[in-house]
Amino acid sequence: MLQLLRALALAICFVLLAGSLVAQETYTLSGFLRDKESGETLIGANVYVNELKTGTVSNTYGFYSLTLEKGTYSLFYSYVGYEPQSKQVILDKDMVLDVQLGTGIELGEVVITEEKIKIRENVERPQMGVIDIPIKQIKELPVFLGEQDILKSIQLLPGVQSGSEATAAYYVRGGGADQNLVILDDAVVYNPFHAAGFMSIFNMDAIKNLSLYKGGFPAQYGGRLSSILDISLKEGNNQKFEAEGGIGQITSRLTLQGPIQKGKSSFMISGRAFYYFSLIRAMVPKNLRQDMPNYYFYDLNPKINFRLGKKDRIYLSGYYGDDVINFKNVTSTDTTEYDFPWGNKTATLRWNHLFSQKLFANTSLIYSDYDFTFRFREGSYAFKLVNGIKDYSAKIDFDYFPSVLHKVKFGLNYTHHKFTPITDVEALELDTLIAGTQRVYRVNEFAAYINDEYTVNDKLALNLGLRFPVFLNEDKQYFSVEPRVTAKYSLDDDTSVKAGYTVMNQYIHLLSSSTVSVTPLDLWVPSSKIIRPQNSHQIALGLFKNFKEDMYESNVEVYYKTMGNQIEYREGESLFASDTEIDSLLTFGRGWSYGAEFFLRKRSGRFNGFIAYTLATSQRNFGALNNGRDYPAKYDRRHDLSVAVNYDFNSKWSFSALFVYGSGHNLTLPVGRFYVPYSGWGQQYSYYYDYVEKNGYKMKAFNRMDIGIKYKKEKAKFSGEWRFDIYNVYSRRNPYFVYLSQDRDRDSNASKYYAFQVSILPMIPSVSYNFKF
Repeated sequence: MLQLLRALALAICFVLLAGSLVAQETYTLSGFLRDKESGETLIGANVYVNELKTGTVSNTYGFYSLTLEKGTYSLFYSYVGYEPQSKQVILDKDMVLDVQLGTGIELGEVVITEEKIKIRENVERPQMGVIDIPIKQIKELPVFLGEQDILKSIQLLPGVQSGSEATAAYYVRGGGADQNLVILDDAVVYNPFHAAGFMSIFNMDAIKNLSLYKGGFPAQYGGRLSSILDISLKEGNNQKFEAEGGIGQITSRLTLQGPIQKGKSSFMISGRAFYYFSLIRAMVPKNLRQDMPNYYFYDLNPKINFRLGKKDRIYLSGYYGDDVINFKNVTSTDTTEYDFPWGNKTATLRWNHLFSQKLFANTSLIYSDYDFTFRFREGSYAFKLVNGIKDYSAKIDFDYFPSVLHKVKFGLNYTHHKFTPITDVEALELDTLIAGTQRVYRVNEFAAYINDEYTVNDKLALNLGLRFPVFLNEDKQYFSVEPRVTAKYSLDDDTSVKAGYTVMNQYIHLLSSSTVSVTPLDLWVPSSKIIRPQNSHQIALGLFKNFKEDMYESNVEVYYKTMGNQIEYREGESLFASDTEIDSLLTFGRGWSYGAEFFLRKRSGRFNGFIAYTLATSQRNFGALNNGRDYPAKYDRRHDLSVAVNYDFNSKWSFSALFVYGSGHNLTLPVGRFYVPYSGWGQQYSYYYDYVEKNGYKMKAFNRMDIGIKYKKEKAKFSGEWRFDIYNVYSRRNPYFVYLSQDRDRDSNASKYYAFQVSILPMIPSVSYNFKF
């Protein structure tokens, strides 16, 4: 730990020294960028200095800072969906300039306005593998049963693959489901899914911003190998009260926000509920309801914030949500009941402080809890099963702007993990209590980091980072150094090439026995003497180009990634098939993936949308599996294609369409079955399946088209929107899973075993209504 602090202190001193070597007569211009109507801060808004042909972007809290030589400058402020502003500044002293941007409409067209970019972030900044997804753009896509879903939307992006059809699980650049870090207002969300993976827990109306990192990870992020999904909640309108929501076929939602003290503090509270099964039960005769289980889920996102002055601001936000399945059947002789809740809870307390115009800090205290419980009772017998992970975290992050050429970020964070993988098992049989095995793991995780985005000249820019993670288990400690390097070289004003190298380590791991999707029973376990940290090395190269005054954005990225210390269950093992320690059920190997990603997006105009295509492969090798031979990962898909379009007919009517195609994922199926006789009463046989190749069967490719029509009407301060969507327009029977079953051969009439495909989602129309006032 002492070595970590020394290394970080040395790096910070070097950066501070470099920042002090700028020209003598310089001054700093800083401030916050906010939404004019709501007072919300704008994340990643552009600030461009025309005379220098460079600029900066606002940080996570809307703060920007520029240190320039004395002079007169023309500044351009812009943000996606907002009218840009220009300011003339005579910089002969340190200045504070807060800017409010208002939403706008392009003349002659009804569109979601994009910034008139003077600084093209996708081309100019030394970042790659990063996609910032406008919430407004996501809301234009066709929806499934009236429900907009963030995780299903990112599945459309290059390098991101979906799991089974219609599920929200996703896989990035050949990695596993556990290798994706999901963050909500600084809090880690361990199971971001409802309905065993069919929907995400995120209510779109509560979301302000989201960024997906597939590679070139900034040093402030760590702990996963494949991706970071960073989601920010809305702060709440500090100018006026607003309400918005929606009514769909399976869910409804409501969001309220407004000022506590106008201009200084605000609140936001957003809720969503799933009630489909409750409606079905209500329509069934009462005498039949006891034979039906009930299922529902809900989400709640509260947030408040207070400005304590010009230099301080406090935020308190959280998430609370549960899925619940319950059943109770009472007869004259017995009672059978079970209760099956699982869910996430998070809470984040943050304090922003401005030490100077060049130094901004955020301090966070964070709580995260994922809990799964299964309770069962039948007559005099009962048991309870609990699985979960709980985190207590603290972190401090600094943004330092020594000059217009440097944007430095550094910080420290600490997390205490408490793992309870399948614990607190109790049995009550004949009035005797039997306590089950208690498995609780407590570990500590530290990290320090520093990152500098350095503009060398008008063509070359670098993003240089170091992260120092430390993981402390009771019986084993791990310390690593993770370099992060990305470089950008501009070929002309509209074109650049980028290259990156990233090292990542992952100290906690997800064990899953599911062959379909993520489930609440998946277990998080920490690294130990036996379970070593996963690690990855990723290199990437990309070409980025904009066309027609930035109306079109395009990029091509190629990557190669190696993954060490990958984890699988041993052949024939699973957690519920053994009472031994978890470590002994596992085997370890390596993986690698490589591919090419293509992306083209039309930013503005009545007709807009994007095309994303991925050509990739992902392989694994475990000495104890598949006879030591290489085999494809479960979601090794050679081809993935997404085409999304939107057309605005006028200010009221719009049309959207989505087409997706993907190669089938891989399964392990037997090639035969054999019988083994054993002694006992009469003639008895046991049968066994003969497996030859792991993941040797590839399911059929899937494809699907969705369409949506939206009618929007605004009257005074009220806005209403009807949506008419069709999922799977041509009712394609896409594979969900495959099972084995015995059937008669048509020719010989002999009994044989066949593999049958199950498809679960035909064409599904939906109607929903959204409102805002």
